[in-house]
Amino acid sequence: MKKRMSDEQIQGAASVDIVSLCEEMGYALEKKSERYYFGIDHDSLVIDRKENVFHWNSQRISGNAIVFVQTFFDKTFPEAVKMLTSNDYQKGMEKRFEEAPAQEYVYQIQHDTSTAAVEDYLIQERGIDGQIVSALIKKGLIRQDVKKNCVFVWGSTGQCVGADLQGTVAMNNGNGKRTTFKQISKNSEAHYGFNVSLGLPKSLYFFESPIDLLSYWSLNKNLKDCRLISMSGLKRQTVMNMIHHTAASRGTLPVNGIFFGVDNDVAGHKFVDKMEQMTMKAKDGQEINLQNLIPNDTQIPKEYIPMYQDAAIAYRVDWKQIAAIHKAETNLSETNEISNDFGYGRFFGKPLEAGEKPQRIDLVSSIQKCAEVLSNHLTHGTVDLSAVLHYSSFPLDTLEKMQRKVVKYHEAYEDLGYLPVQESIKDWNDKLKERNNQKKMDRGYTILTKKPKQVESKKQQLTYGM
Repeated sequence: MKKRMSDEQIQGAASVDIVSLCEEMGYALEKKSERYYFGIDHDSLVIDRKENVFHWNSQRISGNAIVFVQTFFDKTFPEAVKMLTSNDYQKGMEKRFEEAPAQEYVYQIQHDTSTAAVEDYLIQERGIDGQIVSALIKKGLIRQDVKKNCVFVWGSTGQCVGADLQGTVAMNNGNGKRTTFKQISKNSEAHYGFNVSLGLPKSLYFFESPIDLLSYWSLNKNLKDCRLISMSGLKRQTVMNMIHHTAASRGTLPVNGIFFGVDNDVAGHKFVDKMEQMTMKAKDGQEINLQNLIPNDTQIPKEYIPMYQDAAIAYRVDWKQIAAIHKAETNLSETNEISNDFGYGRFFGKPLEAGEKPQRIDLVSSIQKCAEVLSNHLTHGTVDLSAVLHYSSFPLDTLEKMQRKVVKYHEAYEDLGYLPVQESIKDWNDKLKERNNQKKMDRGYTILTKKPKQVESKKQQLTYGM
């Protein structure tokens, strides 16, 4: 018989300081003030340290430390209480809270006498191009602190205005998974981030992290006349600020386009949908293109293709149109979690209530239903897609946006434009590792998983400069 948790245990777990818990577990937060912290992986996550509660606005979930652990560490209520009471975490009431005015950033990170651990992590563990790493170390944009963390320095016209800290040693996040420490340096400039300019920027590339930025650059070493920017999350305001900063400091607008190389996941797709709805023009009236640069965005799991094709044959429709609807609704997920910013789901997804978790769908049944409706609106070989998507009380503008997204993916899948995959690629670092592994296989090497290690060298500390 299981022992019932006491009220004192539950109260003790609930009183754990959420910010301190995140710091202990390596969960990345950005400090906005003494009171408010924002999530990096989930930018709609706000932690109110004074009240010791969190609000995940995009999911309409709020609560104390117990609810936080249940939500972000996938624990049951008893598991969350046990996790919070089995360690000596700081209590919310133990921290005297005083709101302080925003302060100018002061770079106070203590450098190590070597960059060996950082070089090993970036080049060997993450697969970043060695020449790129060496160049940025020489320029002072990549450092190693005394805790062996990788420091990505935020440069702004010759000044340091912030930094990302990325751990080089894996740690347990309390959910049975290995992760690394992440943090944005205290008082880093708002709406800014780690960035690299290559020539006079006529294109802007935005990424979720410095690692993704460097991964994309490693895959495209001939990039020129562009600026690569990390948002340290998904931040619309950072995009707007960096456009203005580039215009003011470089005298150029991104006339060759703005590209969003975010993750191939729900949050990434919603962010791209949101940004693609913006309209931007240069002074001469030229429209500036905002483009999806999600890695492997046309990939389709191999096991799905026969399901699409069987339904398409049965109902005499195009299987790639079924796949395009599936992609636009849930990013080809096996759950009902919607991945578009329009809240649209009919065949594969559905809007979830506050706190409701995504549920696995009957994929075959959903594909069959989609094929049937496509067939019902097929006339002389042409599908009336607006009629197919017309559902419930969705506003006309929402349906039009959804239709454009479906058409975009359908066109991308045409002429063998789709990529059958065994395992999906999520981000640009995954893509880089795939490329590097393929190169090794082509050379006849055996791919081994390399564990992180710490190596010291006699290389001296570099003087900061940009």
